[in-house]
Amino acid sequence: MDEEFPPDTGFAAGAFAYLDFAVSRGLSREKLLAAAGLDEALRNDPDARVPIIAYVILWREMLAGLPEVAVPVELVRALDPGSLGLVVQLALRADDVGHAARLLGQFHRLPDTALRFSFVERDGLVGFAVGHLPQVEAMRYPLEVMLGVGVRTLQRAAGDALAVHHVTFKHAAGYPVAAYEELFGVPVMFGAPETAAWMPREALATPLAAPDPALRRILEAHATRLVDALPPIESPVVAQIREAVVAELAGSGAELARVAKRVAMSTRTVQRRLEEAGTSYQDLVEDVRAALARDLLRDRTRSIVDIAFELGYADLKGFYRAFRRWTDSTPAEWRAKAAR
Repeated sequence: MDEEFPPDTGFAAGAFAYLDFAVSRGLSREKLLAAAGLDEALRNDPDARVPIIAYVILWREMLAGLPEVAVPVELVRALDPGSLGLVVQLALRADDVGHAARLLGQFHRLPDTALRFSFVERDGLVGFAVGHLPQVEAMRYPLEVMLGVGVRTLQRAAGDALAVHHVTFKHAAGYPVAAYEELFGVPVMFGAPETAAWMPREALATPLAAPDPALRRILEAHATRLVDALPPIESPVVAQIREAVVAELAGSGAELARVAKRVAMSTRTVQRRLEEAGTSYQDLVEDVRAALARDLLRDRTRSIVDIAFELGYADLKGFYRAFRRWTDSTPAEWRAKAAR
């Protein structure tokens, strides 16, 4: 796993759950273990962590090897939330849905240090929103599973009494929408402002089926120790600017003034905040483009011209020059090598 990727990590338990699903659908366990760099010995350690790239590689293998399967939908169906580690076990012992959601938000970095979890309120509804690294969001389907597992966790904790109103995803649908609506049992919309599950505010008071304050305190103390041992997270301001850059790439080429307006700051404030975080606006845009370019090139249904446009380049020459600077190869050469 020598591919460039941020040093984020996730619980090994989730990676092995993905692997077991893929094997149950006919993919080779040995090939998957080797591709993702996973060691079976980690399966028995509940606190073991693996690089996020291991998850990404498993996703690529599943999508390539199971073209006839709606992988995110079937994966959510197959996963047992209770097998996914400490944070889910903690949420299952909460007092009510709101309490469980707060615990998921408090400890969301444990299962995945790059996962972002937030609450959004709109039109009398509360949304539990998730986000991730730009290159993971570009894959679309991992976000669907993250949100699906979160909803299933809350539903299981509430004894299936949770009143979800609807579900939204920021990206375009890759499989029939009907499959998602059957999975969630509510309307599902794509191309929305957030990837989130929405419910009435009163649903937060739904009591859970098996609250256990004594066990919850033990699990919470252990989770706190594990969170304290994690590396520091990217500044929320930097993460916000990074998201705005992703949103503005295709439309304006991530023009600074447009990005600043999106995050409600002046251009000078954006630059100063990034300088305080040890980077620059140009370096941030470059980092986002380089990461997205690799993932978009893996999707062979996208032409290189379209990818250049999505990354905000006015012509192919600019994209080719930048890509050679990042990888010392052309996009076509890199795509051919990645497909082997």
